[in-house]
Parts: sequence; C-alpha cells; structure tokens
Amino acid sequence: MKFTVNRETFLKELFKVQGTGERKSTLPILSNVLITAENKKISLLSTNMEVGIQTSFEDEVIEKGKTTASAKVLYDICKEIQSNVLDIELEDNFLKIRGGKTESKIPTLPASDFPKVQLPSKSPKITVDSSVIKDMMDKVSFCASSDETKYHLNSVYIDNANNKGWLRMVSTDGHRLGIIDKPLCTLDDLGSSKGILIPKKGVYELSKIVDTAEKVSLLYESGYFYLIADNTTVFVKEMDLEYPDYLRVVPSGNDKSFKVKRSEMLSALKVVSIMSTVKSRTVLMSVNNGSLTLSSKSPEIGESNTEIEVDYSKTPMEIKFNSKYIIDILSSLNDDIITFYMGEPLSPVLIKPDKDGTDSDNMYVVMPMRL
Repeated sequence: MKFTVNRETFLKELFKVQGTGERKSTLPILSNVLITAENKKISLLSTNMEVGIQTSFEDEVIEKGKTTASAKVLYDICKEIQSNVLDIELEDNFLKIRGGKTESKIPTLPASDFPKVQLPSKSPKITVDSSVIKDMMDKVSFCASSDETKYHLNSVYIDNANNKGWLRMVSTDGHRLGIIDKPLCTLDDLGSSKGILIPKKGVYELSKIVDTAEKVSLLYESGYFYLIADNTTVFVKEMDLEYPDYLRVVPSGNDKSFKVKRSEMLSALKVVSIMSTVKSRTVLMSVNNGSLTLSSKSPEIGESNTEIEVDYSKTPMEIKFNSKYIIDILSSLNDDIITFYMGEPLSPVLIKPDKDGTDSDNMYVVMPMRL
C-alpha cells in the first residue's frame, strides 16, 4: 500500500475517527484505524464495536492495499509534520509517513484482524438540517448519567413525539430529565418500530460529525442508528435495554409558576453556588410576592444570597436543588424568558422556555432536595 495525501485533508478526516477507537480494550486492534487505499480513494474506519465512523476522500493512490495503525499516534505524527504533502507507505509491517525532511514509522496490525462492521445496506429516507439534530443532542445529552454502571441512563433515547411527524430526544440521570421535540420525522421514517436507545459516547461522536455538514441523513437498520454527513458515516449500536417510563415523572398538576429572565437567574446562580458545598451544590430557592431569592451557605466557605424580581403572587415556596442541574439547563437554552412550574416543596419542578421562543419545544424536570 502506498499513497500521497494533502496533509490538511488527511488530518481533517483522521480527526473524525481518532477518538472512536477503544484505547483501553483488551483487543489492541480496536485502538487502530483501518486504512484502505484503492481507486484514487482512501478510506478510514474506526470502531469500538458499539460506535464507529467511516470516512473517505480522494487522493493519489500509487499502490492499493489496506492495513491498521494507531489512530491517535498517526494523527499526532501527521499534525506535527511541517509539510503540505505526506507520502504514506506500508513497509515490513510498519506504516511509514514522510513529509519534507521528516520520516516516521509506526507498527501496524493486519487488516484481516480488524472487526467486521455493519454499514447500511439501503439509502436513508430522511435528510435534515444538521443544526437541528445538533441542537437536539446538545439540549438533552447533558442530562444523561455520567455513571457508566447505570447503563440505561448513560444514554439518549430517541422516541416519537406527541405531534404527528415529530421526533423526540430524551435523557435522564434519575435526578433531572430533558426532553426536546422537533418536526423532523417519525421513528417509522427512520426505519424503526420502537424507540432507539443509544449510548452517551455514541451521541458524542454523532455530535462531532454533525458539525461537518449542512445536511445529514438518518437511518435505523438492524439494531444500528446511522448518521451520514457528506463522505462520513457514523454508526451507533443501539443498547438492548429498557428505558424508564420517563413521562411518569413529568408533573401535570404544578399550579404555582413564575417567569424569570434566564440571563439574570443564570448569573445569580453562578455566584450563589460558589458558596455551596462542592459535593451537593445545594442552593435554596425562595419565591414570595414578586421576588425570587437564591441563597447558599457552607461552614467551610461562607454564605451568599441574591434577589431577582419575578411575577409571582401565590403561596410562598422554598425549594432546595442542586444548582448545577439548573445552571446546565439555563446554559443550554437561548430564550431569555423561562418558566418554573412548582407543586409541593418535594415535588418535581417543571422548567420550560417561553412558548413563543425558539426553545419552546424543550422541557426539563428537576427533582428537588430535602429541606
């Protein structure tokens, strides 16, 4: 195998695949990228058996062939070589990279050892604006659990929305829940008859690639969710786990509400949370007669409180919550008017952007802490 590539193009495509492989795997081949050179086209493929990316580009192929090499090492080497053109050649089980006066060699593993992957056998029916899919993932993925032992919560769930022809994404860690709906398609349009549960790492890789194109195509086939962006295909194996009935925790009888300016509350929370304990990030929210007071205190750090004007005239309420949960929600939104719907002090709090805003299809639920 021997080919010549434009360094910037090669780096761009290598960047897409170099984070997908499994570096800590007992199978060293999974930290490698499969490189295939044929018919003026170079293809790169990386996978950890749950998530994978294949991308390709055209350049000068001198001798056909394929091999595998460490994706990260190859990327780091090519990134530092100061040459516009790179000559790459397989020689005695080493991949030789030459650029200018620099030459490096990295060990390879046989392409025959690389795992077989399942790429789509049919063309997607659905093509959408990449910015919409990116927005959906960004608005809910932070609600997913970071505890990898909670497999079913370390994920994002793709579901049908209530409106016909709308798609929904959901995530929760058991303490907070994020839901977003968009008028894109249905699960049936994607090729699935049920909800699709994908791991958080898969969402990260999808989000990374969706930024590279204006339009992306979506497809579900044989247990895999596919996103195709120009010359790149991301495939994510669905998780064979049952997702919780998330709608059960969405409150419907919260009869107390107030509207607040997102930017004001976000700024106030960031200040007040500095004085909260690092572990719990506890902040007390008190609402009463047109004012919202946020306060926190810690024996080791100190205490802080601030007041914001809000439209509220019902029974005074006090609710404790993890300030990080609210900060994450407010930071992800664009609209500057947010409504909090409350019930009892220990009941779930529903948070929704203004119904006329750009984020009106978002909904969040946060579980309070005991007073």
